[in-house]
Order: sequence, then C-alpha cells, then structure tokens
Amino acid sequence: MEPCPSNRARGVTLIELIVALAIIAVLLAGAVPSFVRFVSNHRASTATNDLVHGIALARAEALKRSRRIYVAPLGGHWRDGWAVFVDRNDNRAFDPPDREAGDDVIAVHDALPASIAITNSSGSRLEPFTDSGAPPRPYVMFDGGGYPRQRNGALNFGGIVVTDRTGSGSTIRTLCLGSSGRIRIVQDHAGCVGH
Repeated sequence: MEPCPSNRARGVTLIELIVALAIIAVLLAGAVPSFVRFVSNHRASTATNDLVHGIALARAEALKRSRRIYVAPLGGHWRDGWAVFVDRNDNRAFDPPDREAGDDVIAVHDALPASIAITNSSGSRLEPFTDSGAPPRPYVMFDGGGYPRQRNGALNFGGIVVTDRTGSGSTIRTLCLGSSGRIRIVQDHAGCVGH
C-alpha cells in the first residue's frame, strides 16, 4: 500500500526567508565597499592613462614634425578635458579651429567625471604645469627635440595628481613628467623625485 500524498503545499517558511535575506545582506555588506573601491581605482587609472596618452602623443608629434606641440587644458582646467595641438598664434592656449586664429588640432579629450580632481603635485594652488608667462597658463609643450619646455625655453617638468573621490574613500595616481620627456605613474601622492 502506497502512502497518501500530502495535501500540504511546499514553500518557503518565514524563518527560511529571513535567514536567506540575512545571508544576502552579509554578502552585500562585504561586496559593495569592494565594488566602490574597484570603480574609484578604475576611474583614477583611466583618467591618468588618458592624460599620459595625450602627453605622449604630443611628444611623438613634436618629434615627428620637428616643431612645438602643446597639450593644454580646455577652459584653463585639466579636469575639463584637454587638447593636443599646434599653437598657431603662440598664445599657449587652445583656440578651436572654427575661430579665425584657430589651432591645428591633433586630439581633444572630453571632460573627466565629476568625481575626478586634478591638482599640482607640488602643493601649489595653480593648475599643474602653469608657466610664469603673462598671463600664467597651464600647458605641457614639447619642442622639436621632444623635451618638455615652457615657451621661454625653460624646462617644464613635474607632476599631476589625479584623485578620484567615489564613495567615502579616494584613489590617487601621480603622473610624473621628467625633464627628458619620460612619463611615469606612481600609485599614490608621492612626489616626482628625480625628475
């Protein structure tokens, strides 16, 4: 004789549901901060690598063309994006090609995410790589030999600190440009010693 099938429906009890939700909450509590750190690290690395690419492109173009090539922030702030260009009117700032004295554009980079800050590695309140000209303007310029210079001929080297503030923490990368034009990245707020 076979046992009678139970008429009770099998489902999840309230206790089982609470236990499952508690396990999910514990797993999320550990995963969310790691994910936020991952996103912050990715943003800082991407912004730094994009800036390195722009500077390296300017140096390569300066060597290829045997003339000065500039990388300058759009609107005077690196965070707002930058352009790689031939400065036709020698004003150390990017003039879009649709203007009468427009510059020869090589590349343009859009603004960075709002969580990114770009500061001077020396602690100065000026934008990184601001020269002493009148008016002072931030830019990286390579001469025809591939050396970073200011327009007056002085060497132009130093660092840019890229910081991403996502969530409660921050991720920092420092881009160091040496007097020879060599670029390196350090993982924190370390200075650009030896440049």
